[in-house]
Amino acid sequence: MSLFVAAYDISSDFARDRVAQVLLEYGQRLQDSVFLIWIEPEELPKLRRELGVLLARQDRFDLLPVDEAPHRSRWSWQRPPDAFCPVIMG
Repeated sequence: MSLFVAAYDISSDFARDRVAQVLLEYGQRLQDSVFLIWIEPEELPKLRRELGVLLARQDRFDLLPVDEAPHRSRWSWQRPPDAFCPVIMG
């Protein structure tokens, strides 16, 4: 399974909501128009067909592969901690 970031700028409220519904089947929402999705490479044409009928010519949709090499980790800024994280000040 491969990891991708999906990001879009869609003018129609209806199409934007439908695209979000499709992407939620594959992963999780990070922001209003940004999703982290997990998909098998052979499923990409199916996803393209599902989304293609919803997008207008002026809309923008990007699917960016995420490198999950074991020697690299995800870095996040301005993200609340997932669990209690004590801070020691001296």
